[in-house]
Amino acid sequence: MINTASELHREYRLRAEPLELQVDVSGAGPLNATVAVVGEAPGDREKASGMPFMGGAGQLLWDAMRKINLKRSDVYSTNVVKRQLQVHSDRNAPDEGKTVVHRNELSNWQNLLKWELAQLPNLKFVLILGGMALEALTDESGITDWRGSIIPIKIGDREVLAVISFNPAYPIREPRSEIVFRFDIGRLGKIMERGYTMPTITPIINPTYEDAYRWIDKMQDEKLPVSLDIEVISDETACIGLGNSRDTAMCINLRDRNRNRFSIAQERSLYQRMQRFLDDPATKIVAQNGSFDSYFLWCRDRLQIKRVWFDTLLAHHALYPSLPHNLGFLTAQYTDHPFYKDEKNRWREGGNIDEFWEYNVKDCCITLTVQERLMKELQEQKLDKFFFEHVMRLQPHLVRMTVGGMKIDKELKDRIAEELREEVARLIVEFHAAVEHATGEPDYRPSPRSPAQLRELFFSKLKLVGRGISVDATNRKRMLDHHKTNDSAKGVIRVLDKFKKEDKFLGTYAEMKVDEDERIRCDWKQYGTVNAPGRLSSSSVMWGSGTNLQNQPQRAYAMFVADPDYELFYFDLSQAEARYVGWEAKIDKWKEQFERARLNPGTYDCHRALASDMWGIPYDDVPSKDRDADGNVTRRFTAKRCRHGLNYRMGADRLAETTGLPLNEAHSAYNIYHRITPELRKWWSELELEVKRTKTLFNAFGRRLLVLERIDEHSLESIVAFKPQSSIGDKVTSVIYRAEDDDNWPRHARILLNIHDALVGIARKDVTKTALRICKQYAEAPIMVQGEPLIIPADCKISVPGDDGVHRWSTLKEVHLD
Repeated sequence: MINTASELHREYRLRAEPLELQVDVSGAGPLNATVAVVGEAPGDREKASGMPFMGGAGQLLWDAMRKINLKRSDVYSTNVVKRQLQVHSDRNAPDEGKTVVHRNELSNWQNLLKWELAQLPNLKFVLILGGMALEALTDESGITDWRGSIIPIKIGDREVLAVISFNPAYPIREPRSEIVFRFDIGRLGKIMERGYTMPTITPIINPTYEDAYRWIDKMQDEKLPVSLDIEVISDETACIGLGNSRDTAMCINLRDRNRNRFSIAQERSLYQRMQRFLDDPATKIVAQNGSFDSYFLWCRDRLQIKRVWFDTLLAHHALYPSLPHNLGFLTAQYTDHPFYKDEKNRWREGGNIDEFWEYNVKDCCITLTVQERLMKELQEQKLDKFFFEHVMRLQPHLVRMTVGGMKIDKELKDRIAEELREEVARLIVEFHAAVEHATGEPDYRPSPRSPAQLRELFFSKLKLVGRGISVDATNRKRMLDHHKTNDSAKGVIRVLDKFKKEDKFLGTYAEMKVDEDERIRCDWKQYGTVNAPGRLSSSSVMWGSGTNLQNQPQRAYAMFVADPDYELFYFDLSQAEARYVGWEAKIDKWKEQFERARLNPGTYDCHRALASDMWGIPYDDVPSKDRDADGNVTRRFTAKRCRHGLNYRMGADRLAETTGLPLNEAHSAYNIYHRITPELRKWWSELELEVKRTKTLFNAFGRRLLVLERIDEHSLESIVAFKPQSSIGDKVTSVIYRAEDDDNWPRHARILLNIHDALVGIARKDVTKTALRICKQYAEAPIMVQGEPLIIPADCKISVPGDDGVHRWSTLKEVHLD
């Protein structure tokens, strides 16, 4: 029997020796501890000191433990592997990407760990830190999924409670995860103080038609918030889950593994009953990523959720935009349920499909539990008004944009695709010819699509000089401009650039998948732009068609057309971010110039005015175009690029890359710009101080940025850009719902696309100008910045028919509304 910690360590080494296991760092702490902390393997500091959890990661761990009244001397700390491992650092991997320990060796370490913990007579709780510890004590994998979970584990013949979190080295590398790590440690303190009972959920699955109908009645009659969740199999709705409590919900599964469960008449009746429930103004639907459920049910089943009342994904994004928002993460943050999301596909591996329906019920109940906690946080942090009046008000409009889609000229699209396939094939031949000429190797055929083969070509064969070994467009430009690059190598790069451009257009745009009704759709995401929350992102829809419609190149515009008897309309906020910066940074000269341009549209150009100031030349001598007759950039272009980039702490090197200016000219422009606009650096300093003091920023619409990462040069770029970019993003999206909710909005008009600072809409020809006027009215409504109203003018366009009489995105022409 082991009576002291010293005896435990001696016995451990005796057991490790015949297994040829090298023990660099033993466990530490009292034998009678009730808490054990288990990490992965010791590092340099641990090996040098002979103690687990030293250095910066250890300091973070013990600081978090002190918050729950635990000191190092109170707990038994150890690692799975007790020899130092060579570490391959992976900045984005919570398990640190450690070198793989041979399976037999790892098994021996795991068995010894279980024996070691079994010798602690009073052990009640284990803090599992990192993926290796997770696998050793639970047989589960995926620390990102399991962190935050509380689960019972077997230690010897006893059952103890385990709390799971990252290796503490991970938040040191990724500071925004520190708040999550500390939360996990806090969970240990709570279960030590209050105990833990795993929540139970009672699933109701495989209901009869009558049971399902009565359940919908119950959901409507009780008038409580109802969690709704769907599951999809083979691009068809497999079930709809409904529940209004934390522990009970019904999965109305429309089929089992082999057949439909209801007759066509019964299914139609259930959908009709469901639609009446959804149409009830008193119904409050709660969902996780409710945009998906809404557009999928509408497109696939013609079942319309008029409005999701509370979306847990969007609520968490409003609170903590830089953290993950998936339901697995939210489950760990806001409930006592362990990780369960891997249960979704177990039935596909030979299990019972009833597990799938039970999973759907869990989603419903857990989403409702998360909603209650998020509602409390929104109210406590005074973000509830912003969430309901802006975020949730916008969502149903984005769903309608997805469902409506935009008509495609499929014949033109297919013709462009066929022509491009021929051009891409020709460019591959030309590329290989250029490679042969440059290398002198006739049989050498690197793929222009393979980064690895291009790296070999550029750096091993041609010995080109870039920055690192990237073969992206930026580094190719560096190599092209380098004085050591000979003409034959330049020929290779130029052909490759042409190929990349045409190949991307072919695969991304010309060959994008279109739905059967010849419309293109995208999933509009309110949470998708990490560095500028407030801006939308877009992607293909769940069934695989569509694409990102916000970054379509101008040459693709002709493929997008209006329906017969309809026109397209458009507005774009003019120089929106630059104007915002002028007001936010209190640059009086800019404010005067921007106002002059707004009040004298078409006769005064702010970019020419900036160029005039920068180079001390008369305004009338500044070119009115960005390029001259020979294609060279003008001072107007350089001034415009300075304004768009240097406002957000861009350096002179990047200015040279984005403008194509020689480096010395870019440095000169950089210095001049900051010399004549000293307010910018003052604004940056004030923002930096504000963030360091409060860790928060608010934009003009009340959206909050909670800064979780380390304040350095990289993070300061996104911090400086937050207010202008997110405010303009929220401004543009607010126009969508304000316009479409306006009493005068035409019935035959709708918004189609968000293109960053612009919107594209469609309207019947007799009401196009009415719709555009309403959009312009809301777009030009002032926003308050630094206590002053900022009015951003909206440039407006309406499509004209082409030679074939069709209105296209490419045929938008400027209009001046009365």
